[in-house]
Amino acid sequence: MSCQLSAISKFQDISSLHRFLFPTTSKEGTPTGDHVSQTKSSKMDSPERDEMDNWDQDWGFDESPVTPEKEKEIFGGNDGDSTLNNWLQKCILSVSPTNDVVAAAYGHKISVLTQKWDPRKRGEEIDSNLTPVWESEIGVDEKETITALLCLPLASQKRSTHGGPDWTCIIVGFSSGYVRMYSQTGVLLLSQLLHLEKVERLKCRTYAPPRFLGLAEIHDELLIMYTRAIVSIDGFSLIQSLRACCNQVARATASGTENMLQPPPLAYKKWSLGEQDKVSDYVACGVVCANPFDQLKAASMLGGVKATVKTSPPAMNVFMTAGTGPYVGFFYAIDGITQPILSEVAIAMANKIKSALLSAASGWLGFGGKAKEEKEKPPKIEPATPLPLRFGLPDRRRAGDVIMLSPCNNYAATTDSFGRVILIDVQRGMAVRMWKGYRDAQIGWIEVKEENAEPEKNPDHYRLAQFLIIYAPRRGILEVWLAAHGPRVAAFNVSKYCFLICPCYGMLGLNNVTSRGIKSRTFQCALIDPSGVIKTVDIPFHLALSDKSSKRARDLHLLKKLKAYLKESAADTESLEETIRDLLLDMKIASIAHQGIERILSTKYLPVSLMQNLVKACIKRLDSRNNLDLDSRIMLKFCKSQRSLLALYSSVTTLNSAEVETKKLSDHEILTCVLHQTSQEAHAILTLLEQHNLLTAAANPSKQSARVKFQEDVEPLGATSFLHAFSYRTLFSNEDNTSSGDSIAPASSSSKFLFSGCLHGRCQAQELVAIIQKSNIPPEQLMSLLLQYWLSTSKHTVDMMANLYELVKSITALTGESKVIIVLKMRNLCSQSDNIRAVYLAVVTCRAVAVNALGLNGPFKSIGEPATKAADTSADSQEWEAVTVDMELWEVLVRQCEDALAIATLLSIQSDSEGSQQHTITVSVARLLLSGKGSIPEVVARYIVQQRLNPASLFYSFTTEVTREDEEEEEAEGMESEYEASQVEKTKLKGAKKQDQLDELRRRFPHNLQNDFLLSNCCWEYAVLWNKEPDETWSLELSLDFLRLVQNAVLRQGVSSLLWHMFMKKRSSSAAHLMEKVGKTPKDRLCRKEVGMNDISLISFISLCADFMEIIMDANCEAHEVPVYNLEPAWQKVEGPTSLVELAIDQKATNYGLLRLHFHLFKVMSAVLSLGVKSVKVLSLFDNKGRAALFKELHAHPLLPSQKVEPALIAARKNFLCQVITAAVGTIEPPAEMDQSVISVTSTSSAALFKRQRSLYPTAFKWPQVVQMLARDFGLDLDYFKRHHVRELYSYGHDKLGEEVMSSVNDHEEMGVQLLTIGGQRVAWEIFKRDIDRNFQHLAGMSTSLTRWLKDLEPEALHFPGVPLSRTVTLLEQAATRLIEDSRHHSLAQELMEKTKTLAHFTTHNQS
Repeated sequence: MSCQLSAISKFQDISSLHRFLFPTTSKEGTPTGDHVSQTKSSKMDSPERDEMDNWDQDWGFDESPVTPEKEKEIFGGNDGDSTLNNWLQKCILSVSPTNDVVAAAYGHKISVLTQKWDPRKRGEEIDSNLTPVWESEIGVDEKETITALLCLPLASQKRSTHGGPDWTCIIVGFSSGYVRMYSQTGVLLLSQLLHLEKVERLKCRTYAPPRFLGLAEIHDELLIMYTRAIVSIDGFSLIQSLRACCNQVARATASGTENMLQPPPLAYKKWSLGEQDKVSDYVACGVVCANPFDQLKAASMLGGVKATVKTSPPAMNVFMTAGTGPYVGFFYAIDGITQPILSEVAIAMANKIKSALLSAASGWLGFGGKAKEEKEKPPKIEPATPLPLRFGLPDRRRAGDVIMLSPCNNYAATTDSFGRVILIDVQRGMAVRMWKGYRDAQIGWIEVKEENAEPEKNPDHYRLAQFLIIYAPRRGILEVWLAAHGPRVAAFNVSKYCFLICPCYGMLGLNNVTSRGIKSRTFQCALIDPSGVIKTVDIPFHLALSDKSSKRARDLHLLKKLKAYLKESAADTESLEETIRDLLLDMKIASIAHQGIERILSTKYLPVSLMQNLVKACIKRLDSRNNLDLDSRIMLKFCKSQRSLLALYSSVTTLNSAEVETKKLSDHEILTCVLHQTSQEAHAILTLLEQHNLLTAAANPSKQSARVKFQEDVEPLGATSFLHAFSYRTLFSNEDNTSSGDSIAPASSSSKFLFSGCLHGRCQAQELVAIIQKSNIPPEQLMSLLLQYWLSTSKHTVDMMANLYELVKSITALTGESKVIIVLKMRNLCSQSDNIRAVYLAVVTCRAVAVNALGLNGPFKSIGEPATKAADTSADSQEWEAVTVDMELWEVLVRQCEDALAIATLLSIQSDSEGSQQHTITVSVARLLLSGKGSIPEVVARYIVQQRLNPASLFYSFTTEVTREDEEEEEAEGMESEYEASQVEKTKLKGAKKQDQLDELRRRFPHNLQNDFLLSNCCWEYAVLWNKEPDETWSLELSLDFLRLVQNAVLRQGVSSLLWHMFMKKRSSSAAHLMEKVGKTPKDRLCRKEVGMNDISLISFISLCADFMEIIMDANCEAHEVPVYNLEPAWQKVEGPTSLVELAIDQKATNYGLLRLHFHLFKVMSAVLSLGVKSVKVLSLFDNKGRAALFKELHAHPLLPSQKVEPALIAARKNFLCQVITAAVGTIEPPAEMDQSVISVTSTSSAALFKRQRSLYPTAFKWPQVVQMLARDFGLDLDYFKRHHVRELYSYGHDKLGEEVMSSVNDHEEMGVQLLTIGGQRVAWEIFKRDIDRNFQHLAGMSTSLTRWLKDLEPEALHFPGVPLSRTVTLLEQAATRLIEDSRHHSLAQELMEKTKTLAHFTTHNQS
């Protein structure tokens, strides 16, 4: 059976369709488009048509075949006249997937044709014709044209339809953006404007059950593509609305009324495709749930390292687009598709029916007539949700035209402007194949199910093949290709003016119940030729198969049968071995038999004896042959290696079943007698291990041995798992080599199976090594397995070192010339492991083996004592021993392991605070050696930052002391339980352990852990932590605390320069420019956008920046020598990146003037942020030179500003500094209004009041001092700001504080005038504002000049005018003493003081 074209339908008269759609290209005498429209519409729509029809009337059926000559006559030209013959490719065509309705449109015209049975063609293959039932011009105006068309069949709800559609909806898209839905007879059912753009394409996705368990169903959905947007309408709501509208039309037709209920608007989702330049076509790939790896990859690509990942991958609606910029785009809608609730649709329909009934009743009763005359409101257009372009296939010059998705949703085919057809893998997003030379091609897909399958299988689990259909109109050929990399299976010569159509949907309204036994579509891909015949492609499944050899097919069948038999059989039976042997030995091709033996060896329930028998049978069969091919030789070597491994498995299983021998030697005796350590060395090793075990067990009780053992921990290793731990090398340089070709894959379970029994004393090392040697595993791989198991856990004890010593010694004895390679690999494995305790025990054991091999069993240099005692031990020795280079390397490695074990002990001490629950820091010898000189202080600094330790804990005894206030509260309240007391004791104990271990590390690393080096690294690590979370400014504050303690000024300057360059310059610059832009404290949203932190954290950050500049300025003024970075003797071979200390030392010296300039800026910014000063441009307070020098590198030497600036800038600076003083004074709470008796009592405690307010309001006293400093550096008058400070204090009613500050004012005359003004404002407020009727008599006793002067004052300028008159008298006395006696102000002050005393006396008398 071959591929063929089969006719499935035919037009009754396709020339009439051509004349209707293209009247200008028809022959003379052909009716025009308008006449055809009128006549056809009148005939189709007139009710008398049914009465005029009778059986005797000629129905116009044309039975003559369409010949090529007639085809030319129909289309009015020859084949070369493309303008006449390619009309099918110009118009818009849509064929219903059930092959019962065809719709064609062009411009304003549309024609709908349906299948009608022709009695004259009874018995023929095609006994019906497509006859037009509706032809008309639609559209509101001439500008509105048809741009998209879709025939959508609706599934019937009746059981007697035998799977046929109920009726077919004609969906039409217009250039105005309207989508209108008609019945197949032309009745308008729905019309809705969803988007203000041209409708480009209409596509539909109907229900499809999942092929396999776990896959998602495909639900009904209508997709509308606009120029820049995609609209998705849920199929459930759409079919409910269409059925309701259809029923409404039927009722209106039956009743003869024209009142139509307005249907409810369709619920839809809209996405915009703005990130692609142009979209020509699209496909919806459905809802996809990504795997965890793709989820993490997408999150990291979109959000970076700070991206958050959900626990479960989200469901994503995937859209693929074809166009330009990029050529193919992948859009992901994360929210997926939510099905609307039926109750919502029912409620909406009920509301519409209710409103329609009321309107109809109002028309009958004679009221409400104006409602019809009201203009309809314009439809509300919902905005589109922007859909991000996840990725695409970029090709700047290529423009995609059409994209078509395969039925299985795994491939998509596209056509482009270069005449290429490209096949794209949807899941991987890659182009996998390209066809050239297909200009103006049309594509489609056909899915073929495997035929002649076994009847007992589930029909949904049959194999499927996908074929790509390519129609090349310029060559007149239709090709069928096997996807994705298959050959061309068929090709047909067709007309150059055909139209290929591929509806990728079926009937709308099916579900998992109604879809059973129903064929939702009768064809998948069809070709409409100019003669009016619709043909489909029939493809047999066997064209997808590529088996060229019957022998291979037979062996594949046997392999498939073997796999099925192994799967069905769950246990070993008597006939199992015989059946498997027959199937395996019956295979002729070695490569397939190789797959069979691999499948047998991977079956878990098969016993080892059965596997051994089958492997031996395969070996015997292959050995009996001569002249083996490559595949047979590979299989033979594989079987021999598996035979050796199975024998090894059986022998080791027998050894592991023996009982454990009792311990005969103590730990000290094992170290001295077996490992040849001296007594002093053994004591040092045991002491170091005991200290590590004590601190580790106390710090991490959860890491102790678990009491509960699960079945996985107790169950022995199976034979299949043991074999899978070895990977077979299939290529050999010498085919006669009989050694095994196995290479060890990382498998801790296999190494545990091999060596755990010997290490626990179940067998002797020599016996185990002898058995392993028979398997031909190289000694290098045996040593790797042994060390992998030893280093995989830290539960090994000292008594197991004796067995480890024997194993290492025996395996080393097996090596010949490769002994040096094994020793090097042993050191590399030990140095790379982060299980430091196990590494230390292994290194001590391996060194003992090396000593024994070299015959150096005498005493040698101590390795277990601390570094401070090494010199004493070497001094006591009387003679020196000649040690080889290998022994020296082992000695250095032992010393490094001791130091690393001390570091690991510190890292294991974790605190219980929530902030410190982070990942555990691990170290290894190799990592410390390859991380540069600063690796050790960097690791310790990371631990300090992780534990949130402050600088005091590094230099003083770490104790958790309770303050006196806390002690009083504890005494008052008492401890709630004994548990709280135990937690406090544990915290103290852990703090002491941390401090002790830090001291131990300082003794071991006197050079690496110098105070300045450790403080610098702590400063840097806290800054890194702050940079990750900028809102947590406490970490930056701790970083500066560590920086202050660095004693060496050169190092402090260098670290500060690095901090400025890496972390602080960019954020501070952004903050300064943001404040310059807004002129006030920025809002939280702007702070997060520009600076990357909230508005509260910004205040603290700018304050810390000012402190940071002050630290650098102090370091700049000091002079110290450049520090020298030395290393300990055991760590001299460190290599890697440059350390932080070395980078800091290489930094250039800072510029003090530039530091001072930044200090001024940060103080100004801090004042604006802390005090809320408004209308201040922070950068505008500096001249051009200053603004240009800001935010440079601290070692730069730009032009710096001077004190000689423009008067406008001086005025702006004065205004700002005065605002700062005013805002600072305003932070003090204003005094309450008090009578004279209270004043007399409180006046005696002014000193205590001043001291108390200074402690309560530090801001009010700090910022005036900062203003004095800034005024001094800006070259402004300091006395001016002092007087302003005094004036503001008196204005707020803080007279005692004003008197304190007034003592530092130099210009007494000016100060007296200002005090006189404030006193006059207070008196004026008392007389004119407070009670003018009562105080009018005192006003009459004043002189005219004093009265006029008081009226000219503005008492509202005072912030707190209601100060008692007694304080005002004191104020006037202060003013009078500072004024010149002969001046006018002095006499005015004297008179005002006298009148104020009288007024005060009168007020006190009235109150009494």
